[in-house]
Amino acid sequence: MISKAHVILITASIGMLSACGQKVAPEKAEVIRPAKLIEVTESSNIKNFNFPAVVEALSSKELTFQVSGQIEKLNVREGSEVKKGDVLATLVQRDFTNKLKTAQTQFDAAKLDFERAERLIVENAIAQTVYDQRLTLLNVTTAQLDTANKAVEDTVLLSPFDGVVAVKHAKELDTVGPSQAVFTLQTEGAAEARVKIPASLVTHAKQIVPIETVVVLDSASQYEIPAELVATTTLADERSQTFDVRFGFTPPEELTILPGMTGVVKVSLRLTSDVKSAGQIAIPLSAVLSDSDGQFVWKVDTQTMTVARQNIQVGAGVGETLAIDAGLVAGDTIVGAGASYLNEGMKIRRLETKN
Repeated sequence: MISKAHVILITASIGMLSACGQKVAPEKAEVIRPAKLIEVTESSNIKNFNFPAVVEALSSKELTFQVSGQIEKLNVREGSEVKKGDVLATLVQRDFTNKLKTAQTQFDAAKLDFERAERLIVENAIAQTVYDQRLTLLNVTTAQLDTANKAVEDTVLLSPFDGVVAVKHAKELDTVGPSQAVFTLQTEGAAEARVKIPASLVTHAKQIVPIETVVVLDSASQYEIPAELVATTTLADERSQTFDVRFGFTPPEELTILPGMTGVVKVSLRLTSDVKSAGQIAIPLSAVLSDSDGQFVWKVDTQTMTVARQNIQVGAGVGETLAIDAGLVAGDTIVGAGASYLNEGMKIRRLETKN
């Protein structure tokens, strides 16, 4: 017979073998989301903005002949630098010079007849009506001569200012009319940077004092070129609710600036107390969420690295920030990016950014 000790030993061995055959289920890993964190600070009344910009010529003009005709010669091509008064193109002049000769002949004859009438009228040798007719004819032929002279002059297309030929619209032997562009000429040197300014900033324009404005071109980022406000449109873009604003600047002599180049307009502004006073809290727009219960942010417990909903009262917004009238104090830490993926009590980790 098997002893009691043997039974106990066999039972224990079977239990150990059974345990070895079972797999222990691993614990479910806790999800820890990365998030950009922001420490809330008192806002300054000095704000900096960067606006994407496109370079435009200070002046751009489509050049046309004032008379119709066939192009005989184009003296410049796209990219050519020209000076004021340079001859850019000419029309075939044959018909115009023939008309000028005819007009000159008619004028000479009318002038001679009128001079004779002037002598005769003094002597009462001709009637007053004859004198008046010859005077009228002289005036008509004078006007015709002026028109013919002007037409010949208009067969030569001159540059109205120093600049660069941006576009050539026609070629030699083309027949063009007075409204048909031959070249597009743009100024060289002084230029404008066109940007789009949000309506929230334009609204407070009277309470903003510009401190410094510079243009930085993508193709010459080492240069910060001083700029000044030139003009602002008064009609907002319906889709983006932004306004076109142009800043004028003169690049250094060593740089060649052409329309269509891109860059950034960096603007430093001082906001008056009517907009945002020093000591007030301001946070990025990206940190603010909203639902049926109002606007809120995710406030971070830096000890446990967990988030909790914090309702806020939002004030006026300027640029990409919102003033906070209630709900946050200086020193609070909130989630600045990635907030839409969080839930109450969720654990997070600080998103490390590369310099």
